[in-house]
Amino acid sequence: MLQEQLLAHMDINQRAVLIVFLGMIAASGAARLYDKAGQPFWHALVPGLNLVALMRIIGRPETHALWVLVPGANVYFVARWLIELAQSFGKTHWLDYVLVVLFNAFYVLNLGLAYSEEYEGPVYQKRTGAAFA
Repeated sequence: MLQEQLLAHMDINQRAVLIVFLGMIAASGAARLYDKAGQPFWHALVPGLNLVALMRIIGRPETHALWVLVPGANVYFVARWLIELAQSFGKTHWLDYVLVVLFNAFYVLNLGLAYSEEYEGPVYQKRTGAAFA
């Protein structure tokens, strides 16, 4: 209710500023997360390259990033990759999985900016034993 009232009183320029501001916050969290995982921070800011770097972080082959181009399958794979990202930082509780899928921008921001969170390595290769299994 409050959100609807707030947005109802904003013109298009104010909404654009809000979206850019929230996008900058999310991008800074993602950049910090990529830096923690040993990837160049600017990879988080380049469309397409951010998915390739994500595949490296979670241990999947880089070609798996192409799944985002398949309608329907992309929703499943993005959720799966986010869960594997949380696992790469030692998050294994079911609540972590729900939070990373539903509130991914804020969860990635938390993983990236929290000093206590450390990258533990790729999980895909650990689980399967091989990159293409």
